Amino acid sequence: MVKSVKKTSTKEAVNKKTAEEKSVQEKEELKLESSSGSSDEEDEKDDNEIKGLAASDDEQSDTHKIKRLNPKKQVDQKNSKDKKKLDEYSGIIYVSRLPHGFHEKELSKYFAQFGDLREVRLARNKKTGNSRHYGFLEFVNKEDAFVAQESMNNYLLMGHLLQVRLLPKDAKIEKLYKYKKRVLVEKGVTKPVKQLKENMKLKHEERINKLAKSGIEFKW
Repeated sequence: MVKSVKKTSTKEAVNKKTAEEKSVQEKEELKLESSSGSSDEEDEKDDNEIKGLAASDDEQSDTHKIKRLNPKKQVDQKNSKDKKKLDEYSGIIYVSRLPHGFHEKELSKYFAQFGDLREVRLARNKKTGNSRHYGFLEFVNKEDAFVAQESMNNYLLMGHLLQVRLLPKDAKIEKLYKYKKRVLVEKGVTKPVKQLKENMKLKHEERINKLAKSGIEFKW
């Protein structure tokens, strides 16, 4: 009898464990189903929102039309503006703040990269012949002068910021003469020695007479 009681108790315990395990599994399955259902609903909402955005974009595209610009017309407009600017100016540029030692040869060589030059003039001092650090350059074509002005204005050259400007239409280069350093030339003596001595005596006598009139006695 004792053995039969023990067997029944062990069976009941095993049955309880299996029942508990089944209930736990069922709860976990329910949780998974609920989570999957919620995720599916969220995905559906996202899809609906995306569809709504696409539909709104389609509606806006139907109502609003984008204008397409022709690149050829833009280029033509730019060219016309540049031509108007060129008509207002001449082919002469004014260059200032030139560094020391930058003279006509250096100017012509440096600015010849932009186009053919017609004339180059540098302002110089009359007495010393040194550069006054500004000058004028005339190009054969106005377009070359325009390009040179745009590219060389505020350009740092040998520690100097160049200032380049286009002169207006019908302008001319100032009369800048090519002054050179003057050399002292000793003039030859044309008068005879006797005449020079007589002139010196006369001047000396005049000075003595002036001093005597003022009350000063001077003896030679």
